[in-house]
Amino acid sequence: MNSFIVTIFLNTLYGLFLCRFKNRREKFVFSKPVAIYCVVVASAFAAFYVRNIYENYINGLLKMRDTVLLYLDMNVGLCLINYVTQWAMTWEVTAFQKTIPIIETLNSFNMDMASIWRIFIVSAIKMWGFPVVVGVVLILQQGRSSLTFSVMRASQTLFPLIVGNQLNNSFFGSVVVAKVVLTACNKELRKVLLEVNMMQTPLQMRLNKPYYRMKRFCELADYLDDLALRYTIAITRSMDYLRLTALSLICSLLINLVGFTVGFFNQYQAIADHFINGKPYDLIYEFTHFVFLLVPFLEIALLARVSNSVVEDTLETGNLLQRFDLQYADVRFRQVVETFWLQQRTIKYKLLPLGVIELNVGLVTKMMSAVTSFLLILIQTDLTLKFSK
Repeated sequence: MNSFIVTIFLNTLYGLFLCRFKNRREKFVFSKPVAIYCVVVASAFAAFYVRNIYENYINGLLKMRDTVLLYLDMNVGLCLINYVTQWAMTWEVTAFQKTIPIIETLNSFNMDMASIWRIFIVSAIKMWGFPVVVGVVLILQQGRSSLTFSVMRASQTLFPLIVGNQLNNSFFGSVVVAKVVLTACNKELRKVLLEVNMMQTPLQMRLNKPYYRMKRFCELADYLDDLALRYTIAITRSMDYLRLTALSLICSLLINLVGFTVGFFNQYQAIADHFINGKPYDLIYEFTHFVFLLVPFLEIALLARVSNSVVEDTLETGNLLQRFDLQYADVRFRQVVETFWLQQRTIKYKLLPLGVIELNVGLVTKMMSAVTSFLLILIQTDLTLKFSK
């Protein structure tokens, strides 16, 4: 519940969410004061950063060799796209928020502290750990000037990266919640599976009277119905939220693709100029650029890993349902299991933003393959030019 509140608060703070939660009606409603605040925030953001980009262009400071500045400019564009798209989808987002019974669903499970801490750590790394690492590295790189100046410049560079990733972090949070719900569902499903199969052993069938067996099967059928509902909510709501954040995700992936290609090429050029042309190698400067490559890569890898884990959990649910022994089970329980299994087979859990690329473990491989292909072309061209001179 706390993570959900923090996500809504940050979306509103950054000017992306034009609604507020009304306690009396217990739902999100459009708010004119919040909308005015969001417009002011977005206008100030656009005026400050677009002006900086224009001044850098006029002064000739826009260089492809500066990976940090490249990421900053591309993320400023991503933030502006996020503002426009989220405002345009205000009514869709509000309607979606009204249909999410997150609190009730999570509170229906008895979760152990290990699972809660695991969720907290993964979310904190994605939402707070990576920005902190980038901020510290920026301060160290810009620390050649006064401390106040370096902190101010680092904050200016870091802010568009945080705002640009806010929608991605919100979607990541929805995938983490889906992961938590599916893991808890499968855990409870294993308990039901064990009890149902044990009740149909010859010994248990002789010990338990028919009335007790029928009563217990009805209780388990009701519980299985409840699990099926939670399962459906988890996977359908995370896929629905993907539709609202798909454009931001695709733009972020394109930014990372361009950033990876240019950044690794800049690393190559710095090393080649040092060994071939004898130019000095600025270790701190290049290390900062390397961090701006490493952090987006780790973010993509973490998103792909968690998304793929949810897909595996859905498959595990189907496998558990197929392992039920229904030969001597009650008719109603048999129908519930068959309905749950058909539901699991019908709803294909696939995170495919805009139908472009699927979010799974293959995402990292595909992106690095594309980056490698571009790098081979760029490096071959650069080496040809260097040795021809």
